[in-house]
Amino acid sequence: MSPYLAVGLTLYLLNLLVGLAAQLRLGRFGLWHHGLYLTVFISAVAALVLAREGWLLITVGCLALFPKARPHTWLHPTLGVVGLAGYLLALGG
Repeated sequence: MSPYLAVGLTLYLLNLLVGLAAQLRLGRFGLWHHGLYLTVFISAVAALVLAREGWLLITVGCLALFPKARPHTWLHPTLGVVGLAGYLLALGG
């Protein structure tokens, strides 16, 4: 596995966990979640370019749509899961 892919996936999973905790109202992570989102987006683009994993286009596309997806709607977690699928497909392929 490419180190770029590993870093991107790790950050993505961390952000998913923070987002899940926020969704379940286990804490207030707004500022941290948004800062981590920016880091996740940059790492996903870096992994797409440097690891040359085409499946990450799914992930980057989902991340690009997140600003339009309001929290606590069905679209927000759906984009998170579909974006994770991009990473999982990149691992398999």
